[in-house]
Amino acid sequence: MITGDGSIFIFVYHMNNSKMKEKKKTAWYYKSTAIYFILGFLFLALLTFLVLDSKTFNSLILSHYYPTEKINNTSQEFLDLIRPTIFNIEDFGAAQDREDNSTALQAAIDAAIITSTELRSDNKWDIYVGKVYIPSGKWKFKKGISSSIGVEIFGDGVSKTYLEYNGDSTFLDFSSPNEKFDLKIKNLFINQFDPSSIALYLNQVNRNSGIENVIIEGGGIGIKLLNCYTTSFDSFFIYNASQYGVVGYNSTNTDFKNFKIENCTVGAKFTKSASNSSTGLKFFGGVIQGSRNEGLILEDLTNFSSYSTFFEGNGRNFGKPQIRITSDLNGEFDNDVIAFYTPFITGGFSASKNSTAIEVENTTNFIFKESFIRSNDRITTGVHIGKNVINAEIINSKFSGVEKDFVVQEAKTNLILDSEHRIGRGYGRQFLGLGSESSKINNRHYLESFQGVFGNSDQGKIGIGTYNGKPSIQGFGTGSSFNLISNPKNGDHISAPKGITQMAGVKFGTLITSSNATTTRTARNIFVNTDDGKRTVSIAKEEERIRRELVIKNIGTSSNILQITSANALIENSPNFTLADGEAITIIFDGKQWQIISKLFSISQ
Repeated sequence: MITGDGSIFIFVYHMNNSKMKEKKKTAWYYKSTAIYFILGFLFLALLTFLVLDSKTFNSLILSHYYPTEKINNTSQEFLDLIRPTIFNIEDFGAAQDREDNSTALQAAIDAAIITSTELRSDNKWDIYVGKVYIPSGKWKFKKGISSSIGVEIFGDGVSKTYLEYNGDSTFLDFSSPNEKFDLKIKNLFINQFDPSSIALYLNQVNRNSGIENVIIEGGGIGIKLLNCYTTSFDSFFIYNASQYGVVGYNSTNTDFKNFKIENCTVGAKFTKSASNSSTGLKFFGGVIQGSRNEGLILEDLTNFSSYSTFFEGNGRNFGKPQIRITSDLNGEFDNDVIAFYTPFITGGFSASKNSTAIEVENTTNFIFKESFIRSNDRITTGVHIGKNVINAEIINSKFSGVEKDFVVQEAKTNLILDSEHRIGRGYGRQFLGLGSESSKINNRHYLESFQGVFGNSDQGKIGIGTYNGKPSIQGFGTGSSFNLISNPKNGDHISAPKGITQMAGVKFGTLITSSNATTTRTARNIFVNTDDGKRTVSIAKEEERIRRELVIKNIGTSSNILQITSANALIENSPNFTLADGEAITIIFDGKQWQIISKLFSISQ
């Protein structure tokens, strides 16, 4: 109610205004209290963190996420460090003033193993690999370490992280039989002091694995490989190994790049394992030098290729070549294709005197292309092609100072000196000089691989191949040496248009003599000078058997005759035939007697 003077209105207004202020005050109080409470909680949490040591805090938090109960016993005291990160060996107790840091290194690797295993188990972190870091400095080890899965071990570089191994077994041992992926060793210098130790042993290592920027000095073996696939070894240096710089038993699709192996007993050896042979083993730009025995041994490999590899001064011990290629020929893992492209091989200052650069035997295909061999007064023979080599290609290669560029031990080896003559290369059936007269069955691809085109020892057909290291046409069996059919079909053919075969630049074997002569299968033309008296040409029985064509001429000018006789057949129904000065005849054996095809009379007649 409003009075005339308005007093009631003023009272009511003041009451309403007071209630509104009270409500605002109460709301602000609750908001302030909530803010103070939150700040207090955060302060208490911070205080708790400061009171608790970091190890206890990490253990409380991380135990909910990582399987600490599964960690190897050697890492139990370092549970707080198990997390997806880099594991520094110093955090596991390693110190440069310790005589043996093996336990610390193994603990760090075990931590990396567990973390990697758990992260991979849910298929969300399958690309994660536990990493073990070895800082700069000199670190001593007396015992080897091992890992059953792929881990990465790396340092600060070969000039900074130095590992001294005084044990007599394997230092970094990854030889367990299970398959390992993403195994990497990088940026380390490893010095071995026992002549029987092994720096790195890799077994069943696969995909995205290998070593990079590593130096290994001393010991028995630098790197040992067993059944490794698609691995890569880049920028490593191995020297002073008492046995092998590198030895591999089945290294399939494995690449070696920009490496150096020096002053080892054997630089590198690659051979088969009990289960398989190497396929796709490759060298790129490596150096092997100063080996006491062979620089490189290749044995029982499916295929190997080398690109721009440098060999110097290997074979310091007498009788050892720089490269030896061989196989046991058991029919299971024999050398199939061994190829060297643009290698440089030199005797240097340490290869033994009168040595051989390359010795190859028991190999299906040997390729030596655009290569250079320099003697340096030490290499006598460039390439010795020994027994059981089917095809040997030495193409566009240079030899400096050697007495013999190459030696071919067996006439059946197909020596190819021109790349254009490799047309028609294939397996199982041989074409254009790539066959073999051998019918042995110990090679997987060359069963019954007789020499050249239509080569067949039973039917006496010929082959195009080599004889004593030179291209030749030859055959097998009775009466086969000149049984050449260039166009076996009637009518038009690519090799004989309209049934006519054209030959150019043919050189026939020719005998020129002033003595009595007996024909041989090496000469078609026989020229006899009768100026010193009557002479006789005797046609051998073997000529009649192969239906031979002969051209015989008397080139004398003193009126002496040349008499032609046949050991077993008549000549145009006569036991002999005579030629005066300047006369010549062409005869061919028809299976019964010699028929005169043409006769050249002297001009005086």
